[in-house]
Amino acid sequence: MVKTHALSCQAPETETAEGDTHEHEHGDTDVQDVLAANRRFYQAFADRDVAGMEALWAQDRDVRCVHPGWPVLSGREPVMRSWRELLGNPRSPGVRHQSEQATVCGDVGWVVCEEFVANTALVVTNLFARSGGGWQMIHHQATPISSIAAFEDASGYEDLNGRPPTLH
Repeated sequence: MVKTHALSCQAPETETAEGDTHEHEHGDTDVQDVLAANRRFYQAFADRDVAGMEALWAQDRDVRCVHPGWPVLSGREPVMRSWRELLGNPRSPGVRHQSEQATVCGDVGWVVCEEFVANTALVVTNLFARSGGGWQMIHHQATPISSIAAFEDASGYEDLNGRPPTLH
């Protein structure tokens, strides 16, 4: 049996990396808190802080993680094992992120951003769930892109009929 969950949000709030906030149903605080959680994720990642990473991921929810080139990891233990291995490996390259765009819809928030690991540019989606007054990570997915310039060029691409490209 397949479980389906529908998310209905009529008035999300978003903030771009430039700090432009579009407030709707919720206050600006939720977006700021989701961005802060995203930044804690990247700080733990950059510092190789296993305890910080473990504290950020939800303990009471189903979590998922898709590292570049990896299969989907489902459940807290496999996800945290992957982070312990990555952060504990002294040969793992550093990470930085930029261009955060956050959205909050009820008790779920997500951030789409660019991530750079070694010489690889990635587009990332991080999902957070409100839990105990804070935001806990429930999903991380990082996908390589050929280059930021190619990504930006493709975002305005239309075929001869005025349609965007089909990528899947």
